[in-house]
Amino acid sequence: MKKFGLLLLILLTFFLCACTFERGIILFNTQPITRENALSNQKVFASGERVYYLFIAPKKMKNEFIRVQVFKMTQDAPWGGNEVVRCKDYRLMLDERYYHTNYFTLHESGRYVMQVFSHEDFQHPLALNDFYVK
Repeated sequence: MKKFGLLLLILLTFFLCACTFERGIILFNTQPITRENALSNQKVFASGERVYYLFIAPKKMKNEFIRVQVFKMTQDAPWGGNEVVRCKDYRLMLDERYYHTNYFTLHESGRYVMQVFSHEDFQHPLALNDFYVK
């Protein structure tokens, strides 16, 4: 009976919790991202330095708007400690439905996480990645 209960628990876990979302990738760099340096991903940046990023979608996006959100992981905030420091919506042109690139500057040191959302679903990010500002 115990084996049957364990088998049932494992099957239910796979069937009920196997909902995964296709995720894209976010690459960071200190220089504007080009074809030559696109794969030299960096995670640590100086305070006040430009953080260039490249978001590559998992598949062609049907929606023409995305939301880029950056939040800081901190010990000061309650319940997990994150604080939104930047949130901006971008309109994608027809030839940019697979990617988006831009930059921003942060002046406080800490660990940050960047998320990209489709305007159709703000609950599940298309991509996320973390980086540090020293």
